[in-house]
Amino acid sequence: MAHFDSYIHTYPFPSSANEVAKVYHGSNWPVVYLIHNDREIYVGETTNAYVRYTQHADPHGPNYKDRKKLNSISIIFDDKFNKSAILDIEQGLIQLIGADNAIQRQNNAEKVFTLQNKNGGQSSSHDYYNRIIYQQKLEDIWKQLIKKGLAFNEFHNIRNSDLFKYSPYTSLTGEQEQVCRDILRDIMQKLLSGEKGTALVKGSAGTGKSILLINMILTLTCIGSKQYDYDPGAEEVDELDDRYKLREELQLFLKEWKRRTGNKNLKIGFVVPMKPIRGAFKTVFANTQGLVAKMVIGPNEVVTKNNDREYDVVFVDEAHRLKRRQSLGAEIGSFDKCCDKLGLDKYKANCMDFLFMKSKYQVLVYDENQTVKASDIPSEEFKQRLPDNLLSRELISQMRCKGGSLFIDYVDSILSNSCTEVLDFGRNYDIKLFDDPNELISFINKKDKSEGLCRTVAGYAWKWVSKKGNGTANTVSDMKRLGRKPDIVFGEKSYYWNIDNSRWILNSSPEEIGCIHTTQGFDLNRVGVIFGPEIDFDPTSSMITIDRRKFYDTKVKSGVDDSSLRKFILNAYKVMMVRGIHGCYVYACNKNLQQYLSQYFPKAH
Repeated sequence: MAHFDSYIHTYPFPSSANEVAKVYHGSNWPVVYLIHNDREIYVGETTNAYVRYTQHADPHGPNYKDRKKLNSISIIFDDKFNKSAILDIEQGLIQLIGADNAIQRQNNAEKVFTLQNKNGGQSSSHDYYNRIIYQQKLEDIWKQLIKKGLAFNEFHNIRNSDLFKYSPYTSLTGEQEQVCRDILRDIMQKLLSGEKGTALVKGSAGTGKSILLINMILTLTCIGSKQYDYDPGAEEVDELDDRYKLREELQLFLKEWKRRTGNKNLKIGFVVPMKPIRGAFKTVFANTQGLVAKMVIGPNEVVTKNNDREYDVVFVDEAHRLKRRQSLGAEIGSFDKCCDKLGLDKYKANCMDFLFMKSKYQVLVYDENQTVKASDIPSEEFKQRLPDNLLSRELISQMRCKGGSLFIDYVDSILSNSCTEVLDFGRNYDIKLFDDPNELISFINKKDKSEGLCRTVAGYAWKWVSKKGNGTANTVSDMKRLGRKPDIVFGEKSYYWNIDNSRWILNSSPEEIGCIHTTQGFDLNRVGVIFGPEIDFDPTSSMITIDRRKFYDTKVKSGVDDSSLRKFILNAYKVMMVRGIHGCYVYACNKNLQQYLSQYFPKAH
C-alpha cells in the first residue's frame, strides 16, 4: 500500500498565530503538532491549528506555565488526515517519544527531551478505516522528526524495546479505560473508609493487563503534580468528561488522604513474581518521569522492615505466578522468613497472604491458564483467598497477537483436543508447521535479522547439560571455548538452552533456544515453538499425552501427579505459542503429534 505524503513545518511559538492561520490547512483541518524547545516537548492534535495555537499561547490558559517554556511548534500536515487518524498518530508519537527519551536516559545520552504530556493522548485506542496505512505513515513521520532533531533512535529499535512495549504513555482501549476507572474509584472509596479492598482483573495472554497496571500506577503517582490538557473544541469532549471527572475526584481524594494520614503520597508497589521480567519493568520505571525503580518488587519484598510504612496499594502482575512453598527450591529460605515474620504457618501460607497482610488494597491480574509450575498457587487455593468484597473485572480484547482472540482460542482448542474447525488467518497472522526443526530455527533467525525480537522456544524435554562446568559462560562463544556440550541436537546441528535467563529475550544467539521461564510475560514479533519428546498424541484415545520421564524441569514435576503435570506442560506450550505478535511457527518431535498438528497448521514451503 502506498503511504500518504505528510510534511512538517516549524513556526516560532508563541508569536506566529497569524502565520499559522494563513497557511493551507492552518485552520479547519485535522493536524498533529509538537510544541518544543531544546529540552521539553508537548504533543497534541486538533482540527484547527490556528485556534489551538492561540489556546496554548494564552497567558491565562490552564497550562500556560508549562507552555511558556517552549519556543517552537512543528505542525504535521497531510491532505488525507481525518479525526481518527490524528488521534491515533498523536497517541503513537507520545508513546514513541516517551520510549525514545527513556532509551536516551538509559544510555546517558547528552540530548534528552522531557514530555509535557500527562497522558497517552485524549482518546481511547480504537480501530478505524485504513488504520494500517496511517500506522505505516507513523514511521515516515518519525524519520522526519529525527532529521529535525526531535527524535533520536530508529523506529524499529524503539518498537522492539521494553521501554516502548511497557510504556505508561500507551493509550488504553475503551475496555481498559473502564476497568481502570472502576478500580481507581474503588481504591479511593476503600482507602478513605479505612476498609481493605481487592480488585481482580482476569484476562488471557495479550489482553493488556500489564499496561493497565502501569497506567494506573502513573495516574496515582501524578495526582497532585500534573494537570491534563485537551482541546476544548474537540468533538469527543463527551467521551472525555468521565476521564476528567475522575481526575478531579483523584485530586480531592489526595487532599483528604493527606489531611487524614499526614502522608503526601500513596505508597505504591508493583509486584512482579517472575524475576526476568521484573528487571525489564525496573528499567522502564527508572526511565519514566513520575515512576521509580524501587516501586518494582518481588512478592516477598512486600513484607517490609518492622518500622517501615506498609503499602497503601500493590499492583500485582501475573498473579497466577504467585508462589506457595511447594517446589520453591532456592527461594524457600526467603519464603520461610516472611512466614515467620508474619506469624504464618509456612506449610499452609502463600504469597497472597503476604500481600493481604502488608497492604491496604491489592490489584491482581490473573489468568489461571498460565500457571506452569508446582510452586504456583493452584487456582482453587487462589480463589479461596479472595475476599468477599472483591471487585472483579475482565479484559477480553486481544492487544498483542494480530491473530486476535480467535487465535488464542484456536490454540487452546487444539491443545485441549476440542478443535472442530480449521481456521485460516490469512494476512492477519502467519501460522506454519515445519517438517524440519533446523529449518524452523533458520527461518526464525532470518526473521530476527530483519524484524528483531523473533525467537525459537521449546518444551523442557532436553537436559540442561551446558549449565554445569568450569568457568563463567555468558555467550555461546564462551560455551564452546569452555568445552561445554550443547543441550539440544537435531541431526548435524546443535543448540544451547538460553544462557542468560533474565535478558535472553533481548540478547539471543542463533544457536540458543529459549524455554517457558524466559518468555512468559514478554512479547515477540514472531515465535517458533518446538514440541519436545515429552509431548505426543495418542491416535487411539485422540488425546495429547505426556511422558514425565522425558520432561526434565524438576521444579515443575517434583511431587506433582501426572494429571497436574500434563496441565502445567500444556499451559506452558499455550503461553509460548501466543507470544508472537505477527506469527507462530511449530514443529513436533513426535510423529503422531506432528501429524495431529498438520490438521490445523498449514505446512511451510
